[in-house]
Amino acid sequence: MYWGLSLVKDQKGKQRVSTGISPSGPIHLGNLREILTGDIIYKSLVLSEKDASFIYLCDDIDPLRKVYPFLPESYSAHVGKPLRDIPAPAGDLAYSEYFLAPFLKSIETLDVKPEVIRTGQLYAEGKFGEIIDLMIKRKEEIQNILQNISGRELEKRWFPYNPKCSKCGRINSAIPYEYSDGFVYYKCACGYEGKSDIYKDQGKLPWRLEWPAKWKILGVTIEPFGKDHGTQGGSYDTGKAISEIILNYPAPLPQMFERILLKGKGAMHSSTGVNIPATEILDFAPPEIVRYMMARVPPSRHIEFDPEAGFLNLMDEFERMIRLGSENKLDEDQRVLLRISATEKSMDDLPDYRHLTTLVQIYSKDEQIKNVLQRSGKRYSDEILALRIKQARFWVDHYAPESSKFMVSGETAPVSLNELEKKVICNFLENIDSMEGWNADLIHEAAREAIGRSSLTPSEGFVALYKAIIGKERGPRIGFFLESMERNKVKRRLSFICGVQNE
Repeated sequence: MYWGLSLVKDQKGKQRVSTGISPSGPIHLGNLREILTGDIIYKSLVLSEKDASFIYLCDDIDPLRKVYPFLPESYSAHVGKPLRDIPAPAGDLAYSEYFLAPFLKSIETLDVKPEVIRTGQLYAEGKFGEIIDLMIKRKEEIQNILQNISGRELEKRWFPYNPKCSKCGRINSAIPYEYSDGFVYYKCACGYEGKSDIYKDQGKLPWRLEWPAKWKILGVTIEPFGKDHGTQGGSYDTGKAISEIILNYPAPLPQMFERILLKGKGAMHSSTGVNIPATEILDFAPPEIVRYMMARVPPSRHIEFDPEAGFLNLMDEFERMIRLGSENKLDEDQRVLLRISATEKSMDDLPDYRHLTTLVQIYSKDEQIKNVLQRSGKRYSDEILALRIKQARFWVDHYAPESSKFMVSGETAPVSLNELEKKVICNFLENIDSMEGWNADLIHEAAREAIGRSSLTPSEGFVALYKAIIGKERGPRIGFFLESMERNKVKRRLSFICGVQNE
């Protein structure tokens, strides 16, 4: 059974899936695994005909932890302040919205449409008030739970609430010393003394308390989270105990997920610069392939993403699955996987991505590529074709390995070939005029026949053809490659090499 369906099969009653993030920096591909895991679980609930909803929490009241490498040093003045209260690196948005807005646009493209909730607004609306009051009154009990489960001793002055200083605006530097009638009295490191209303957005719960509080406030029943939260004694373990013992609310069904590793560079993280922004991956990857990449692997396994040659192989695998699906040759799990991977746009009759990466290196204009495809009897909607061409160009420009890049040699460009290699070229030239058509299969057959009439091995013969056309020893699949070029253009190039007068 597909992993998403297996996870939710025993869930009863209304289900609410929740994921979230602290928008402290660029939201990258690694972060997408959390929200897409949540979306896959949500869609698995829908496929199972269960009453389900999906929410995404933006923890915009979390403080800026430090000056990250992508920020100017001037942001040291904002460390400790809620993300929604500090200016963005550019423009008029708040810091939190600056990083959240492009992410929300990206997930909409990925057909992920949760209800977006800003945690700061929940505090402003007083949703946390009663729980904060309860937690302060049961402070010692909660402190014992945290210490016993996590195995860490808390500071003597530990308090289950962090006030926001009314003067300096920081949410991590005020020390509470008294609680009375919904107000927490504090002294801040900046020297200010004041009080914080727990029914307003004048402070927040520490993370290990806020997480279970959100479960109860929002009615969460299932939540995916990174493995760092799921370690023994970690925040899920403490959250589960606090939720069930203090809040009398059953902890959500957990689903831990592993990280996404960038091939050769390790785990993605905004602060280290090892990442691909979520917005950028959609510049070259169709949304369906991003969904497929996440959906095909159970969350308990890490994903190693190779944006170079590995990406083309992943595209080949996905497109092959689409073809098999259209031929009813998939098993039940594969059919579910394909359905989970789909967006609202049809996946039928999509252009071959690998072929497009070849075409964009031969032709500079979209109309030329469209004409080539039409000559092959392939027609696609202008909108889909234009988008795929744009994505293929971006991949070639930014991620294609040198082995996938080429430039078609000019018709009279010099090339170094030995006599045996030149013999293959001239044999192939003889075959061009006798070919009944100009398509990939016939071209490939003609190339093999030409090589067969030489003393070279097939691999050596194909090297000769690539050297003649692109000046490299390897290139795209020869049949599809030459089919993409005009027959007469190829003939003129080979005629020059063989010293034949081309009519």
